[in-house]
Formats: sequence, structure tokens, C-alpha cells
Amino acid sequence: MSFAPAEPILILSDLHLGHRASRIKAPDQLLDVLSASKSVIFNGDTAEMRHTEDRPIGRKLAAELARVCHQIGTRSFFINGNHDPTISNTNHFDLVQGAVLVTHGDILFLGVAPWSREAKHYLKKHQQILTDLGPDAFNDFEKRLLASKRTALELQMIEEPLTPVRTARHRFFLRQLWPPKRLVMIAKAWLETPEKACDLGRVFRPQARFIIVGHTHYPGVWKQSPRIVINTGSFIPYFEANAVLIENGRLTVHKIESVAKKFVLGKKLAHFAIARMNAIEGY
Repeated sequence: MSFAPAEPILILSDLHLGHRASRIKAPDQLLDVLSASKSVIFNGDTAEMRHTEDRPIGRKLAAELARVCHQIGTRSFFINGNHDPTISNTNHFDLVQGAVLVTHGDILFLGVAPWSREAKHYLKKHQQILTDLGPDAFNDFEKRLLASKRTALELQMIEEPLTPVRTARHRFFLRQLWPPKRLVMIAKAWLETPEKACDLGRVFRPQARFIIVGHTHYPGVWKQSPRIVINTGSFIPYFEANAVLIENGRLTVHKIESVAKKFVLGKKLAHFAIARMNAIEGY
């Protein structure tokens, strides 16, 4: 990349701008959160762009978000997610000399979203795309990331659009819980994410001590020695959104709170001194 994010660096994910259920109705609701940084990385699923019906709304809101950042002097960087697989040319960031890996998290799952009602289609398409990318694709970080985004694009017409308000919010969420097997698959993905993220780091980024993802919407900080996995959650209701702030060799996780229809950085949930893996004693 021709330039790198300048500190303080803020990391958010899964805003889902345009989604009928997103808690963010206008990007300027994030002004207070964004003003804490010189750079902000939106780590995937920032806006709904997967379906052709969603794309115009998603692009408009993503552009508005970038303008809000520019107006306050914060530089915005966008990582592709499975709901916005063409929002940029970037699928990950390596920060702080490789000590921090930031990627959306869809790379962790063969089939991208194994909890989807269309999971069988996702799995079949994902395997086909990996095969088409060559025999080394599964063991190549960039090809693995590319395959995840191509899978989302290939299946855009299978999933229904998410921006039109066609059903009441409670009916929408009830529909997401059907069939009941989805609940099991969702819980399984939540449980597997920390270990899968650590394995990703061990194989592709052995120097990374911190792996920051989103994707599953389940926020948390997991210490899987010698790595730390952070999921920043989601702005979809019934889930919490967290933010990561990187500055002066320290990484802090904050809860994002809503105050008078605006979002602010809330209480500190965790904080760490950043160190490259090969600088940790005994590794």
C-alpha cells in the first residue's frame, strides 16, 4: 500500500449501513467515535453492497461515511467484508510492524457463513472458487481472502436484499432464527472463532500477537496464549459494538455506547501493550 494509517488508529466493523436493522441510520451519528482518531479502519461489512438492489444505497452511505471522516480530519480505510466485497481493494491490514492483523473474519470459515440458510450453496461455491484459483490457494493468504470475497459476489442473488424495509424488525429477526438448526450453527461459529483466528495467525502471520476480526457479530476479547483475538461486534440490534484504539504502543478495547441517538466511546474493556510475537520471551 502507498500509505499506512496514522495513529491514533480506530478499528470498527459490521456497521451494516443501509441494512434495515442497523442501529446507524446516518453516518454522522458516529462523529464522536471517529473524532478519537487520525485514521479509522472499517473492518468489513461497513455497508450493504452484496445484492444488486442494496448496492446503490450501500455505496451512497459508504461515501457519506468517508465524507464525515474527511470533514473531521480523520482518514478512512475500508476492508472488504462479505456484505461489501467490492468496497475497496483491501482485504486486510498489518499494523504496528506486523504485531496486529486486521481482517474481516470471513476467511475463517469454509463456506464464508456456515450459519446461513444457504450454507450448502456457499460451501460448494467457495470450494469451487478455491479450486479455480489453483492447487496452492488454500495455503495462500491472499488467495484465501480473495476466494471469500468472490464467494460472496457469486451468491449475491441467492440471498435476499437487506436494505428495503419489507417486514417489521421483530419479524426480520425471527426469520433469521429459522430453521432452528441455525441457532446451533451460529453458536458453533462463535465458539470456534477464537481458535480459528489463532490458527490463521500461526500459519499466515506468525509475528502477529493480535488478530482483530468482526463477521460473526459476537464481541469479545480472548487470550489464547500467545495470541489475543478481538472481535469488535456489530451495530445490528441484540449485539454490542466495540472499538479498538491503537496509539503509542498500546491497544485498547472500548465499548461503544449510544447517547441521544449518537454513538460515543464508552468504558474501557481491555488494554494491552503491543509487542511483536518474536519479541515475546519464550516464543
